[in-house]
Amino acid sequence: MNPVNIDLVTPVKLSADGVVNVYNPACTDEVVGTIPRMAAGDVDAVVRAAGDAQRGWAALSPARRFELIVGAVTSLDITDADRLLTREHGKVLADSTRELKYLDYPVKFLEEHLAWLAEGDDLGDSGTHRTRVYRDPFGVIGILTPWNVPIGMGVITVAPALLAGNSVVAHVPVTAPLTVMKLFGQLAAALPPGVLSLISSPDTKVAQALVEHPLVRHVHFTGSPAVGALVAQEAAPANTTITLELGGNDPAVVLDDALADPSIYQRLVAAAFPFGGQACIALKRLYVPAARVGEVAEGLGAVLAPTVVGDGLRPEVTMGPLHTAAIRTRVSRLIEEARAAGARVDEYGTLDADPEKGHFLLPVIVSGVTGASSVVREEQFGPVLPVIGYESLDEAVAMANDSEFGLGSSVWSSDVDRAVALARRIEAGMTWINAHGGGGIDGRAPWGGVKQSSVGRGGANRAGLEGFTEAHVVTVPSASR
Repeated sequence: MNPVNIDLVTPVKLSADGVVNVYNPACTDEVVGTIPRMAAGDVDAVVRAAGDAQRGWAALSPARRFELIVGAVTSLDITDADRLLTREHGKVLADSTRELKYLDYPVKFLEEHLAWLAEGDDLGDSGTHRTRVYRDPFGVIGILTPWNVPIGMGVITVAPALLAGNSVVAHVPVTAPLTVMKLFGQLAAALPPGVLSLISSPDTKVAQALVEHPLVRHVHFTGSPAVGALVAQEAAPANTTITLELGGNDPAVVLDDALADPSIYQRLVAAAFPFGGQACIALKRLYVPAARVGEVAEGLGAVLAPTVVGDGLRPEVTMGPLHTAAIRTRVSRLIEEARAAGARVDEYGTLDADPEKGHFLLPVIVSGVTGASSVVREEQFGPVLPVIGYESLDEAVAMANDSEFGLGSSVWSSDVDRAVALARRIEAGMTWINAHGGGGIDGRAPWGGVKQSSVGRGGANRAGLEGFTEAHVVTVPSASR
């Protein structure tokens, strides 16, 4: 296939110096496409143009902004966008096609908040004061989007930020920028110039210049905790507010009664291995009754046995490669450390590709491990799931909470009341009952975690709108009526 050459999306001319190649993780000698190599010095002009555009954009009513955003999204040309996403990311085509469905999120969950965004919250008359709390845009928002769900996470950040009246400069992932540029570039073209700009560069100074720019009043970052810490440091001198969506090491606690349903194994595998486990809310630690660890490991293995790993564009392939060589190396290390410590490591499926040409790993179930194992303590972000036994529910909760992370979690039981009671004891921003991750998400709810997983909350919903606005309190003495 011929490379797809896509420009960055800005209202100003950039002094690009060559191009950045984007490679196919299933065939690493294939250049999927290119983007211009941006210089950090160009960020200032992009942000200033965004600041100029923001004033006119904010002057529009929320209803009008919504109309323009939705009109642009519903008219996007998505022809072959799923195939392009698979080529640059590695996920199987069905997952890429499913990800494009995120594009209707502005319609699903934002429309009901238009009146609130325009009118604010009326606190009523206290007898001495009448107060209303309005929501004002920050101005220019810097958004740094992740590579693993570039369309989905792009939509649920960019859409509420724009609807709130901000202009947005988004730094998209340099290892998977093409589909975002293709689709969100159309959105930017349908809005006033400068309201939405899309940049990307392997030079970390470009993202740093965006975060540190004095006109950027809020930064939303999705990615690793290590980079999130850098973003926080860079934003601090200007007192720029931040929202950080960071890592997760999601636990699932399976109660004994849940194992009576044989379909649980299919659902647990779906929760643990979305696009090869490369999801922040993938199930990453599975806690089951100690006497049933072997049974559960075998049940999971039976589901994974037919897995075909290879190029995600091929219809027979059910799991694509890992996104980069560094990720494969890291996940392989965790697996080998578990094996060296005496754990049982079971590999499933078949590889239907050249192992020298792509970042492939077969899915793995690890059992006979403890909480001290690196495959349990670290976020794997790959196709491996440790199964750990517990003797009591108190022990299960203690092990589930024994992590620096607290993003998602789940409890599985035929007794929903029992499951909810246990869920309230887990330290996490989100807990799903008899589901985990994508299959359990309610798009109306705040997205985010506790501990090292998040700072703030988001979503293409009211929580997202709150995160991209500042409260403006207007108070009138009651005697002024």
